[in-house]
Amino acid sequence: MITDQMSNMKKLIVLSALYLMVSCGNKEQSKPTQTDTEEKELPANVAVTEKESKPEFKKYLRKGILLKELIQVFDKDLNVIETIDIKEITEVEILAKSIAMYNLAKSTDYCLKSNFIKINYKEKELIVFGSNIYEINEKEKFDFKSEKNEAFSVFSMTNFQMGASDDVGLTGCDDFSLLIILNHKDNKYKTLAIPDNQEYKSKTKFANLVHDDGSSEEIYNAKVVNDTLVMGIKIGYQEGYGSYFLKTALKDNFTKSEIADVKRFEEESTYNELK
Repeated sequence: MITDQMSNMKKLIVLSALYLMVSCGNKEQSKPTQTDTEEKELPANVAVTEKESKPEFKKYLRKGILLKELIQVFDKDLNVIETIDIKEITEVEILAKSIAMYNLAKSTDYCLKSNFIKINYKEKELIVFGSNIYEINEKEKFDFKSEKNEAFSVFSMTNFQMGASDDVGLTGCDDFSLLIILNHKDNKYKTLAIPDNQEYKSKTKFANLVHDDGSSEEIYNAKVVNDTLVMGIKIGYQEGYGSYFLKTALKDNFTKSEIADVKRFEEESTYNELK
C-alpha cells in the first residue's frame, strides 16, 4: 500500500514538472516581439509628427530671409530629400506654413518645435523647417543714410520656432528676433554682430531683440552719428521699463557693436515718449 502511494506521488511530480515545462514554453512563444510592441525608431531624415496624416498648410504670404548655412529640404511627407548650401543671405518669398508645429526626428525639446514653411527659392517651391527661415518684421523697419548718402534699412526678423508663449500660456522658451541690415546700393543683407558688452549672451552670435516672458524689446529710432549707426531700443519689463542704445560703426561693416546708456525707469509715459 505504501509502495502504491509512493508510486502515485512520483507520477504526480513527473506530471507537474511536464506541465510547468509546457507552460513556460507557451509563455516564451506568446511573448510579443520588440517590433510588435515598441515604437520603431524613426530614420534621421523623417520629421516626428503628432499626426500620421500629411501636414496641412495654410496660405501665409510674407517676405523671408535665409541665412548663410546648410538647410534641409523636405517632401510633402516630411522626408529629407536634399540639403542646399545658402552661400549668402538671401531674400525669399514665404508662401505657406503648416498649421501644426513639429519636432524633428530624435528631438523631444518643446522649445525646438517649429512650423514647416513653404517658400519660393530661385523659382522653386520648397518645404523647409521653420527654424531656418526668418520672417521680416515690416513694422520694425527703419531707414537711414550714411554720411556718404548711402541708403540702408535695419529691421528685425523672427523664425517660426516655438516662442515665449503658445495657445496654453507661457512656455519658458527663449524668444528673440535677429537684427539685419539691407544695403540698398547692392541689395545685399548683413547681420549685425552681437554686442561685446551684452550681459545676457543669447544662443545666437548675432545682435537681437528679446521678447520673452520677462521683457520685450523693440527699436524706436535709428540714425547715423559720426559714421556710427545708433539704434534706440526700448524695453517693457513685467514691472517697469527701460532703454539703451545699440551702436555699430559703418566703417567696420557692422562686424562690431556695443550697448550704451542703459536706463531703467517706472513711468509708462517716458516709455511712450521714446520715438
